[in-house]
Amino acid sequence: MNIRKKKLLQIVVEHYIETAIPVGSKAITDMGALDVSGATVRNELRSLEEEGYLTHPHTSSGRVPTEKGYKFYIEHLMEEKKANKKGQKEMEALIAEIEDDVQKTKHIAKYISISAQNAVIVAFGKDRLYYTGMAHLFSQPEFQNYAHTVDVSTIFDECENRIGMLYDTIKVQEVEILVGSDNPLGAACSVIISRPKEGVIMSLMGPMRMDYKSGVQLLQAMQQIINI
Repeated sequence: MNIRKKKLLQIVVEHYIETAIPVGSKAITDMGALDVSGATVRNELRSLEEEGYLTHPHTSSGRVPTEKGYKFYIEHLMEEKKANKKGQKEMEALIAEIEDDVQKTKHIAKYISISAQNAVIVAFGKDRLYYTGMAHLFSQPEFQNYAHTVDVSTIFDECENRIGMLYDTIKVQEVEILVGSDNPLGAACSVIISRPKEGVIMSLMGPMRMDYKSGVQLLQAMQQIINI
């Protein structure tokens, strides 16, 4: 993929993550981020769609990223993911007076859920789960679609049966992003997973449109705290 297409794909993905509104050529031209004509932008958008990185809803002339587009963005275009230092300090303050490790982890999970406005699933072993933030997840624009809401609800129903797959997926102190069909919990969502210590997995789950960079930064900050 040439540099201009990469920049264009990055613009579409990041703008769509922020606004949940399909991105048209006029909006991109108005941003002034690319020094090219509107016709060139339209041609490049069409090419990215033909290559499978973008698609467009029937009700809109704008484009949205496909699963392939998100994956390319995460692997090649997303800026360096450093721990959220502000978030780390706030998490440390939140659990300063708490002695029980499980309660510390639950409080941090709630903080991450509120910050990311998505759901968090914590596994304390393969048969002990804690959920928080479902209301945040289902308040996302994607879930105005009833069928999509049902699909994601099924993930929570089946989570206990599937969580073991995450233990086989990620090593201790790693953070990994699994998009759509790569998500063992269910293809209707993406998940950012972290294994801060042996036996514990924290998963930030959201729509494919979730803010991956911010989510990774939050989980990296969490790992600096729960790392024993």
